[in-house]
Amino acid sequence: MNRKKHGNYRCILLVLVLWFFWFQNVSASQMLFPFVADDWISFEGRTFLQLQQEKKQTEIKKQRNHKKSNEKSNKISNKKKVKETMAVPVKYDNEISAGDRQILYKVVSMECDTGYEGSLAVISCMLNRLESDKYPDDLMDVVREKAQFSAYYDKKTETYPYIDRNPSQECIQAVDDALAGKKRNLPSYIMYFRASSYKKLKGYKKYGQIGDNTYFYKEEDR
Repeated sequence: MNRKKHGNYRCILLVLVLWFFWFQNVSASQMLFPFVADDWISFEGRTFLQLQQEKKQTEIKKQRNHKKSNEKSNKISNKKKVKETMAVPVKYDNEISAGDRQILYKVVSMECDTGYEGSLAVISCMLNRLESDKYPDDLMDVVREKAQFSAYYDKKTETYPYIDRNPSQECIQAVDDALAGKKRNLPSYIMYFRASSYKKLKGYKKYGQIGDNTYFYKEEDR
């Protein structure tokens, strides 16, 4: 009899412990009582199903807020980067003849004529060189400098590729805007570019791609 009583006490104690967990922890109660229906009252008058839905909605809301926060931070970061690095447009004061201006249109067009921004990047790069101590003080001398702009002179074919080029109106507008000091779209330290197929250039750091060119710079120029 004593053994039977002890056995009954243990069973009652086990039931009480399980019942306690059921009221204290919803997830524990679900594990302990998988047969309990979802619409039973479980905690503060809410059902298991309601608690699960609330938890899911809370997680979704957190994820959305986190995504929005990251997007906002990226936008602010990009805006700061543009403001900090873009070169201040300066009007080109040296006299440039009508003939030289036509050459400039054609050379820029051959280097990149994918649109306004692509052409603007090329002329911006040329003007950056003009303002650097490393290059000549005249824009046309920068363009004509040996082994620099293959659109002007191609040493492999020993020809002047730009001669028969017909620049687009967007290209012409980009060159005119840059020369007038209205706009540039490159930082002042960007003075080198290659075709977009170049992802790396030994001795240089990559800035980014504009049009069909990839732009590079030297750390010493920053």
